[in-house]
Amino acid sequence: MEERLINLASLSFPKAEILRSLLEAEGIECFLENVDFLQDGLDMGVRVQIDEKDARQAFPVLEKMLGKVTDDHARRENYVLVPVDFSAYSLKAAQVGFDIAEKLDSKMVIYHSSPRPEYLTIPYSDVIVYDSALFLNYEMTEKITSQKFEEFLNKLTSLIDTERWKKAKPEYIVKVGEADDDILSYIRIHPPRMVVMGIRGGDTQAGDLIGSTTAGVIFNTSVPVLALPESAQDNWLKNFKTVVYATNFEAHDFIAMDRLLNLVKPFECKVICLHVNQGNNGELDEAMLEGMREALCEKYPFAAFDCRLVHSKNLPEAIDHFIQENDIDVLALTTHRRNILTRIFNPGIARKLVLHSKTPILVFHE
Repeated sequence: MEERLINLASLSFPKAEILRSLLEAEGIECFLENVDFLQDGLDMGVRVQIDEKDARQAFPVLEKMLGKVTDDHARRENYVLVPVDFSAYSLKAAQVGFDIAEKLDSKMVIYHSSPRPEYLTIPYSDVIVYDSALFLNYEMTEKITSQKFEEFLNKLTSLIDTERWKKAKPEYIVKVGEADDDILSYIRIHPPRMVVMGIRGGDTQAGDLIGSTTAGVIFNTSVPVLALPESAQDNWLKNFKTVVYATNFEAHDFIAMDRLLNLVKPFECKVICLHVNQGNNGELDEAMLEGMREALCEKYPFAAFDCRLVHSKNLPEAIDHFIQENDIDVLALTTHRRNILTRIFNPGIARKLVLHSKTPILVFHE
């Protein structure tokens, strides 16, 4: 059979060298090819190429290196992860992610995962019949992905000053697989300071408020996730002044507030703890809110924050109204409050709210 090379992944040079050593340790021959994703050659990635016959043996090596192992106690790494699917939502997320990484003095990693080729889903025990059409399809998919990625990066760099981009030296990862599974796997072994992604993707159904990949990452990862709508302002971070945290006076809320205040400290913004009283004992809620204010003032004497109480039986609409009336830039929640998240993202409620069209959501986890 004639030997044919396929691209296993496009990585930064250090990661490509690591992958090559891992592949060669498994007896898999590979080749590295430089690739300019940007037209002016500002940044360079490396394609890792292998013979197509080695694909089934090579992909597990790649996925293990990029995260498909369990490491729940890994230490956070100093970078911001931005998963992209080339949609307008992910372009906005990449632009904001770059600004956040720069502000946090962190690296930005842009991550894209393309659909897995059909022949890689054949069970290991089955005899493989090499269908040339499958490999041609994979080759075409890889070319289209590379072209789209190049176009995406050129759009992104046109929005960012050249010198800033050179100084930041973002890293790129392009591979095949299942997007949400691959992102979560990568996060488990390389936990970032934050994930920034579009609240929807290019494949989201018209009636959905949140894409399936974004929802999967929000509910299943352990790091903060900032989900951005496409309509977020281009200079969003420069105008980032106020974040509201929806609290229900649970013990985990104090932990989340601690993480939130530490995370937003470099941005010098105001944090508001908001509780919506839905017809319960209002005096008790006021007392608990005052207790939270005193505890936070004692622990963070120099932080800019406030605690507010509103009365409404309609939780999502109350939050939306508060955001509109107070020019809130970010809504912060925890996954522990799944009832809030579920109700906010419910399509039936969505028609009544404008919250999701322009307010970024920052989700913390237990």
